[in-house]
Parts: sequence; structure tokens; C-alpha cells
Amino acid sequence: MHLVELTERSSSIIMVHRARKNGLPFINRLRRGDWQDRVTGAFQAYSQLGRVSVRPSTAISALSTIHEDICHVAETKRVTMIILPFHKQWRGQGDLQVIDNVGHGWRLVNQRVLKNAPCSVAILVDRGLDNGAQRVCILFFGGPDDREALELSGRIAEHPAVKVSVVRFIEKDGLRSDGVVLKPSASKCAEKYYSFSTAHINTEKEKELDDAVVEEFRSKWDGMVEYIEKTSSNIVEEVLGVGQSGDYDLIVVGKGRFPSRMVAKLADRQAEHAELGPIGDLLASSSHRVTSSVLVIQQHDTVHAEEMPVAKVEQNEHDMVKGDGEVGMGEISKVV
Repeated sequence: MHLVELTERSSSIIMVHRARKNGLPFINRLRRGDWQDRVTGAFQAYSQLGRVSVRPSTAISALSTIHEDICHVAETKRVTMIILPFHKQWRGQGDLQVIDNVGHGWRLVNQRVLKNAPCSVAILVDRGLDNGAQRVCILFFGGPDDREALELSGRIAEHPAVKVSVVRFIEKDGLRSDGVVLKPSASKCAEKYYSFSTAHINTEKEKELDDAVVEEFRSKWDGMVEYIEKTSSNIVEEVLGVGQSGDYDLIVVGKGRFPSRMVAKLADRQAEHAELGPIGDLLASSSHRVTSSVLVIQQHDTVHAEEMPVAKVEQNEHDMVKGDGEVGMGEISKVV
């Protein structure tokens, strides 16, 4: 879907008014032009290579409401995932790389889609992809968003020109007893600090789900996908090491609304792009010399929809866990 901001030009306003007779978004087939020809041609060529159909379209709306158009089409077409472009774009290579910011308005569009979408959402931080064989790495810490990222990586692995690696981060022995308590913090700005789901969660069940998904993935793709386990007490260093290595064209991560203990330790870091979650933000930052493109996944689940910034408190886990391992931030705190 080609997203076009509605301007004050009378021709655009008349065109959209005519198309919005029933209050529905203006959706039309792409009009041919140099840019549209390139994009449409690329998608059509891709559709001929695999089992995928392509329906190019254009949505014209004010930035304040264009997320409604995106969500409406997603619901009508019953799509599985929306992929949005990050509001910053990279041009050039290495030290000559230039970053263009397409505007805060488009960043708000992404944030509104993340909040209101009827399906899973991904944000693509595009630092350029080669036309040849692709190297893709999935960073897995655990939780619903990471499991969705792992599911997507299985689909990516089906492509013969793509090499997929999965890196699962495991806590070091001796660190598991050091719980991290995340408390809701109304005083923190959601633009500057990461928000996490306020829903209750059974940590033991989540761990079982993580283990089961990883085991199933390894069994299905044994010999075709590289699987690596890493233990580290410095997640920031490890994650940036992967991003700066140049070994991967694309890194796929979950947003982490239910963070593992390791990711939760990053909760009080001031965010540059809070909507990407702690790991996605690390990799998207322009100051960390990451060379890979990044895809940040948020799994659709209405139970996990409510989020808010938190304050981090170090505390032994057994002091805060509420019966049967179930925890939540709704009233008091979340323990991870």
C-alpha cells in the first residue's frame, strides 16, 4: 500500500471527498509513474517466483487518520501482518551513510498502527539489502513477540537464497534468582521510556512455550538453519556485537512487551525509539554503528494491548511472585 499524505491542494481534497462517500478510506490501484513502476514491478516479479499474490494500492489521507485506512484494509483483507517502514531512512554506505528523517508525523502513524492494528505488526528499519543471497539472524530472548519472530523466520528459511541463523540468549547460571521488578510509572513519558504490557502472565508457562517453540523449530529446520545459544551478563554488548559484525543483512527481533529477565534490565534506559522496544531500539539507533537492517515484530494479542512505561526495581523474585508464578503490572508490579 502506497501511503500518500493528504495535502491542502484542492485537487487532492476533491478526489478524496469523492472517494469517501461512505466514510471509508480512499483506496485505489497505483497510478503508473516511474516510482510506482519500479515498486510494482518488483512486487510482481516476486509474485511470479513464489506462492504469493500482490495487489498494489494507494491510500490518501491526513497523517492523523491514515492509520485508520491501514487498519481498515488489514481487517477487511484479513491480513496476518502489517509491515511498516521506519520513519528514518538510510542512504549510502559506511562512513558516507546519510540518514533521512521523513518526519515525526510518520512516526506517529507507526505508533498508532502498533496500538490499533487487528493483526501482528512489524517495523522495518531499512539500511539497504543486497540483491544476492541474504543472511538473516533472529535474536530470541523469549515471550510472545519473540515467538512470532521465530515463526516468521521459518517462512523466511523456505527461500533458497536466504541463510537463516537463530541466536537464543540464555541466562547465566547464578543470575536466575535475581528478579527484576517492573512497576508502572505514570511519571515517565512513553516517548522516552519503554512501555511493557500490563497483562498478567504466568512466567513458568511462558518458559514452557518458549522451549516448545524453539524445539519444534529446530526439529523442523535441522541442518537448514544455524542455531546458536549465547550466555551473557551484558546483553547490550552482545546485541550490538551482532548488529555491528556485518555478518547479517537483516536482524529480526521481537518488540518484547513481556521481557525476559535479561531484557527487563534495560527497562530504565532512556529510549531513542521507544516503540521498537529495548532490543529493537538498540539496533535502530544511529549512534551504534549497526550495519544490518532490522525488523521488529509485535504479535497481535488483545490481552497484551495495554502498555505503559515502568520503573525498574532490583529484588529477589520470590518476594514478589503472586501464587502459581503468575505476575502482572496491572495493580502492583511485574516480576520477570
